[in-house]
Parts: sequence; structure tokens; C-alpha cells
Amino acid sequence: MPKFILFIREDLRKYPIPDDQLAALISAHSNWARTLVSQGKFIDGYGIAPQGMLVEKKNDQLMESPLRDLEEGLGGLYILEVADMQEAISVAKQCPTFDAGDIIEVRPLM
Repeated sequence: MPKFILFIREDLRKYPIPDDQLAALISAHSNWARTLVSQGKFIDGYGIAPQGMLVEKKNDQLMESPLRDLEEGLGGLYILEVADMQEAISVAKQCPTFDAGDIIEVRPLM
């Protein structure tokens, strides 16, 4: 069965948020992951910290720099095993944090 990755894109400007709101977001995703496990669709998933670094080649040298886009970033990811893109999209539409402003990017894994 094909595998897909769901990237949870979020507005990084909202951080830091109060601990109780962060706990509610984490709980919502943990509960969703448990549901996907029970349906046999969940392979793996992780939250991603908002800070990070870029490594890129400029003028024939590898350079390190802070993330440039501080407005939108990856907040987490899910790896699913489902029948096809349409089912992956259907699963993505169940994300519990759309009301928090999250956007889900769905892509097949090769």
C-alpha cells in the first residue's frame, strides 16, 4: 500500500503560546494519532520544534543560516499508509488543529 506524508504547516508567529494551549494542541494530535493507529493508517509521526537552521550552497560554499520564513513553518508530520492520494486527503481533513490555523500538506512518499 502507498505511503504518504502529511506536513502540519502552522503560523510560527503564534509562539510562544501558553502552556495550557500547547498541551491542548499536543493532546489533540496524540488522540488523532491513536485513532489513526486503530484504523491501521498511521506509520509514524513527530512534532517539529519551531527553531532550526538552513544549510545551502552559495558561491560554491556550504553556508548555515537561521530559518528565513518565520511566519509559516512545519509544526509536525504524520506518515500514513493508505490506498491512494484521495484517502490521504480524506485523513488530512480530519486534522484536529485546523481551528488553530494549521494547514496540511499531503504528499506521496517515493
